[in-house]
Amino acid sequence: MSITNTRYVNHYNTSGSIDNNRNAVSKILTVGIATLDIINIVDRYPREDEKMRAMDQRVSRGGNAANTACVLSQYGHDIDFAGVIVDEPDGHRIEQDMLGNQIGLSFCQRVDCGKMPTSYITLNTDNASRTIVNYRDLPEYSVESFKQIPLQEFDWIHFEGRNIEHTIKMIRHARKHINNKVISVEIEKDRPGIDALMPLADVLMIPGAQVRRRGFTDPYLYFDHIRPQAPTATLITTWGAEGAFGRDTNNMDYHCPAVPPDKVIDTIGAGDTFNAALINAFSSGLTLEESLSHACEIAGKKVGQLGFDNLV
Repeated sequence: MSITNTRYVNHYNTSGSIDNNRNAVSKILTVGIATLDIINIVDRYPREDEKMRAMDQRVSRGGNAANTACVLSQYGHDIDFAGVIVDEPDGHRIEQDMLGNQIGLSFCQRVDCGKMPTSYITLNTDNASRTIVNYRDLPEYSVESFKQIPLQEFDWIHFEGRNIEHTIKMIRHARKHINNKVISVEIEKDRPGIDALMPLADVLMIPGAQVRRRGFTDPYLYFDHIRPQAPTATLITTWGAEGAFGRDTNNMDYHCPAVPPDKVIDTIGAGDTFNAALINAFSSGLTLEESLSHACEIAGKKVGQLGFDNLV
């Protein structure tokens, strides 16, 4: 299913923002990782070999697909998450958090040994940078588990671009069982072979940091570069303080400016929030231009507060 700049259903109100009381409710599946985030809040980034005291600490659920699911749930969508959950205290903590956010977990792969992936995050309040060290000793979500999901029930399936060989198999399996449904893929990191996911997606979400790592300083030139690999996909990239850029399936380009808060407080999960707001907007029938605008608005709200509560 392609997304152009045609409005399918108008859920915009006269103020130009989404009317959350009129959103179409969609059934959405996110596939990826859930983590335990241990966030140390400091007033400056520590020097190497320095011992310093954190100003505060938070322990919360994290992970791209899990965060996106929890933000989508705030819009009232029917959300399921497919990932690996371990039968151990951190796994139980993450599970309870997600259930509390009305996320269905019946399609998760359960394992009885190991530890949940952990992200150790240093959040610098001086400039809102976040430095992340990840630890993981779990298997990735399996194709066999994915094949047990009744995919025909879902309106949208969102994949975190990881475990490339298996993700390719999952998307190809999904294509055999669903028609006229949207599959989106986030390509956050340069994992080996990740470009093979591009032709399989209806919507590609690529953070600006990833685009710059590939040597591009102009998002439209990057769209030119990847269009042959993803000829039928809507292309999206975030660009920090410059907002977000998109190219539809008719190769029309759009840009929406950022909506910065009064003060940048917490950038952790801003990209996950942007993706969730984008999926919500598309699912509600908004055009690409309107969807970019809404996603920038909600992502801006996210970086102006700690955590993900009450974004919508």
